[in-house]
Amino acid sequence: MGEKSKKANWINVILFFSLALNFFVVGYLVSDTRIFRNLHDRKIFHKKPDVRIVDFFPRSEKKKFRRFMLQQHEKLMPIQRDITRSQREIFVAISKRKLDEAELREAFEKYQTSNDSLQVAINDMVIEMIMEMDYGTRRKIIMRGKKAQEKWKKMRKQWQKDRAKTMGKDDRAEE
Repeated sequence: MGEKSKKANWINVILFFSLALNFFVVGYLVSDTRIFRNLHDRKIFHKKPDVRIVDFFPRSEKKKFRRFMLQQHEKLMPIQRDITRSQREIFVAISKRKLDEAELREAFEKYQTSNDSLQVAINDMVIEMIMEMDYGTRRKIIMRGKKAQEKWKKMRKQWQKDRAKTMGKDDRAEE
């Protein structure tokens, strides 16, 4: 009886690892299918554009940039407060029963101005970082950027092709 339970335990362990391996293999294969690949491909279009160039920095430079950004925290906080304040103004304007287009436009202009000033501050920081880099590091950034742009072009073409197919199906369904 004891030998049977040892055998059953051993078989259970083997079955568990086999099942785990199967889930891993199936998950890996499914993640590369067309359905899931589109989710990953489109993710890049939702990135904030404010410091996209930093995405191409080598890892060591990205770490330096993060540290540099933390050091500049005091400089960026007033701009962040302006952005938050202008967002609140937009919320106040749209929360009223009767919308005032001029007030809403003014609130969005303040919001845009705040965002622009944040972008300028971040651009200044990126420029300062790039000015301190050697030529080899800058070449790496260029190569990574070109590679990413080619990938974006491919993804965009594929997205447009997929969208055209979907639009064609929708048009046929309406007929």
